[in-house]
Amino acid sequence: MFGTGKGFFGGLIGLFVFSIIVFFVIYFLVPDVSIKFFGISVNSDEYIEATISQSVSELDLPEGVLSDIQSYLSSPEGKEYLDKAQSAVGNSADKAISYFTSDAFRNLLSNAGEAVASGAESVAEYFSSHPVEAQ
Repeated sequence: MFGTGKGFFGGLIGLFVFSIIVFFVIYFLVPDVSIKFFGISVNSDEYIEATISQSVSELDLPEGVLSDIQSYLSSPEGKEYLDKAQSAVGNSADKAISYFTSDAFRNLLSNAGEAVASGAESVAEYFSSHPVEAQ
């Protein structure tokens, strides 16, 4: 493929084809590495959703409040809020995953849970009154 006698452009084309093949192998077969190096993966949305679920489940809140937060985040309004958050931090999966595991996002969820537990606001009201800020 890269042997002698092909000339400069032949070797360059061979190297280009080889790099495309390596990209797709990493993209489809090793999604963790693909997210780390390219910021995308064939199933990056699943990784983001799992990260959000993990962040919610690690909160120290009553079970009813956690289920309210999870149901809001899976609703169309919640998905829109999460899309805005992902756009604010950058549309790549690695940036979104790092934001959704950050202390800032966990503090936001914790504050939302405390507001809901105290009866001050509903989950939807809390998230609508606290817009997404770029990190």
